[in-house]
Amino acid sequence: MNRILSLAFVLVMLSCGGSSEEDNNQNQENSIYGGVFTMPVGSYFKCVRPIEIQKLETAQVYDQILEGLVKYNPQTLEVEPALASDWKVSEDGRSYTFTLRDDVYFHDNPCFENGKGRKVEATDVIYSFENIYTKEPTNKAYYNFKNTIVGGEEFYSGDADNISGITTSGNEITIQIVEASSVFIQKLATVFAAITPKESFESGEYIPVGTGPFAYDKSSNSELVKLYRNPNFYLSDKDGNQLPYLDSVQYKYYEHSEDQMDLFWEGGLSYIPNVPITSISEVLEERIEDFESDPPKYMLISEPQLSTTYLEFNMNTPVLKKKKVRQALNMAINRKKLVEKIMKNQAYEIGKFGITPPLPKIFGEYDFEGIEDVSYVYNPEKAKQLLAEAGYPKGKGFPSLSMQFRLGNDHYLIASEIQNQLRSVLNINIQIEGVEFNQLIENQAMGSADIFRSTWFGDYPNPETFLVNAYGKIVPSSMSEPSYMNSSRYINPAFDEAFERGSRTADKDESLKAFAEAEKILMEDAPFIILWYGEDLMLLQSDVRNLETNGMRYLDLRSVYFKKRKSNATEKKEKEREAQES
Repeated sequence: MNRILSLAFVLVMLSCGGSSEEDNNQNQENSIYGGVFTMPVGSYFKCVRPIEIQKLETAQVYDQILEGLVKYNPQTLEVEPALASDWKVSEDGRSYTFTLRDDVYFHDNPCFENGKGRKVEATDVIYSFENIYTKEPTNKAYYNFKNTIVGGEEFYSGDADNISGITTSGNEITIQIVEASSVFIQKLATVFAAITPKESFESGEYIPVGTGPFAYDKSSNSELVKLYRNPNFYLSDKDGNQLPYLDSVQYKYYEHSEDQMDLFWEGGLSYIPNVPITSISEVLEERIEDFESDPPKYMLISEPQLSTTYLEFNMNTPVLKKKKVRQALNMAINRKKLVEKIMKNQAYEIGKFGITPPLPKIFGEYDFEGIEDVSYVYNPEKAKQLLAEAGYPKGKGFPSLSMQFRLGNDHYLIASEIQNQLRSVLNINIQIEGVEFNQLIENQAMGSADIFRSTWFGDYPNPETFLVNAYGKIVPSSMSEPSYMNSSRYINPAFDEAFERGSRTADKDESLKAFAEAEKILMEDAPFIILWYGEDLMLLQSDVRNLETNGMRYLDLRSVYFKKRKSNATEKKEKEREAQES
């Protein structure tokens, strides 16, 4: 459950002419339509195909534009219908049949004849999954569906002209999977499985065209992404009002986090998904009265996130090939000090478990205790001993290593503290460098530094989405090829075998057992330093309604609206009514 403090700013809504002032104000109060929802993003935006999405914030933009056969409920994270009105699963769990809605149209766009969006057809589903199984270096979606759909691997390798496991009959689509799986339906709810028209890929420079509540505005640029209301969206609310309510949605990049905070306080941003650590004191101390005022000015939301922040070792760096070196570095990091001193306690838990966040409400009976037993805590003496056993007593002869992290003041403070801790405990030097986020992703894929700081958000609520970052069978054979998912290029056949068992069973308990086994192998091998698990502070203007937050940062803005400010006349009438009733 969200932990919410009321913090309230009421946006001044401009009135329109054409009626008396009182009538106009009353119309505004009764209307749930209109307004621009604005939020910041942490890096430059670039239009990419859905199968190429690597950044969470890109997925957040595309989730408003594109839809799949199914989607997540933003409150419960349960999978529910989207383009498919319903579905059924065979008794053996290996066949899914979806009924495609008959009233869904793609956004109006020049890629279509006369610029008019056409109806979604079953062939669009086939085309979209063929994209997932297209062999390209930039295809990240494939790794989520590798060895999943019957015939997918043959299509990927070029040995087949179609995916044999996907068939259609009228408005029904049947997908056969290789092994029964407890996570397949969740994968279909990710942005990678969005249904997109072929025309959008053949009209020149790609821009996202989908069926969602909002459409992409071509006037957008790398610093400002604009979406406008889809007037042909097929859903309505329970009262018959067509969705969405908002006029538009905007995402703005700010190079300095302080700028976005200033704009939020002024009412220029509707929502901030994570308060910068340099602003924590301002939010929780200097502005506490704004949180507690009646009516409140802002809403502050805090909840555990399906995210893990960690350091990733380049397994091709000679000194990092030594397990004892990796273990020594793990034990030399004081995670508690890092979270308390630098992060201002903006974390759910220090990284004393594995790469899967310790969220029992999501992961059920997952063996977090067993994983903790083979994970790492701060132990400077043991760290020194391990480094000496690896051949570097007191750091003597240890080479200088490079560490890259996301550009930004917050990220620099964290990197600097890690640099200081490793120097203090092990007498080794780490050169730190902040890199623009898009470039950092490419650098990680190519292994152009020795250590990278990463934050991974789960694409779906299952350990698989975290453990895939260590799956060895997706690592390219050549260093000249990018390795986007397993960018550390860690390979251990024992891990891969346990990981595959977890992925290929429909029994949830057996799946979690196998994933926990894989995670214990991973922690003992120590290709990562797990730093902390996310629990971000989110800020929301108090006039925003129906914005559901969750641990995946999955946003669905179709039902969001702004509460209109009451006119003076209406407030007077309400006070008079209250006085009479009392």
